[in-house]
Amino acid sequence: MFKLLKYEIRKNIAPLLIFFLALAFLEGYFLICYSNVDYSGLELAIVLLVFATAISYFIVFALAISSYSKELKNKTIYLIFMTPNSTISIILSKLIHAILTAFVVALVFAAIGFWDIKLYASLFDTANFSALDILDIVLVSLDTNLSTFILSIVFTIISVVIVFLTYVVMGYLSITISATILSNSKARGFLSVALFIAFVIVYAVIINHLPKLNSSPENIGEYLFSILPQIIISLISMFFMIWGTAYLLDKKISL
Repeated sequence: MFKLLKYEIRKNIAPLLIFFLALAFLEGYFLICYSNVDYSGLELAIVLLVFATAISYFIVFALAISSYSKELKNKTIYLIFMTPNSTISIILSKLIHAILTAFVVALVFAAIGFWDIKLYASLFDTANFSALDILDIVLVSLDTNLSTFILSIVFTIISVVIVFLTYVVMGYLSITISATILSNSKARGFLSVALFIAFVIVYAVIINHLPKLNSSPENIGEYLFSILPQIIISLISMFFMIWGTAYLLDKKISL
């Protein structure tokens, strides 16, 4: 598994470095505006950084999906199947790599965000506050204590990871179906996209019809409890989709 993970990292390092280079450019623009005390430039830089943060989720998702699609299209995945690893292990290594990539990207954005907030606040005489001051403000606004807040963050991260992986596995299954059962079709790319959209719609319909454990959550804990059915359905869906993808790769793929 570790060797498979190393292969995934080496294979996808180039596009990730390009993304971080673009992020470094935006952060450099922010620092230049900060040094020149250019408020209008700072506002633009902040908007761009927030936008980059918002689309980073989709970039990581697209990277995971496109990498798998290229392997099937170019049949380079054949080299992986020649290694003494099960198909399930191969798929799991790709999912672990996607999560690690998302985690690294999230840490980078968190560090940049915290640093930039401190710099921006330092431009105002009344904004000399520490990280503990920020934490106190957050705890008061959420009406919670530190332990509950940390626990909520942990469960929030877990739930986001599970939902993220569910969509990634949907993409893997869609691409695998188009590359196996629908391999003779001239519109394989279109069909894989259509299948993915269909899976997303079905998933959304199922989630919308789940029982509501708490229709009006008043804090983070109640909100996390309210989405528990979605997390369970996502885990079950992932299990069957991973199994289906592995089965198609083992029995139907033509390399």
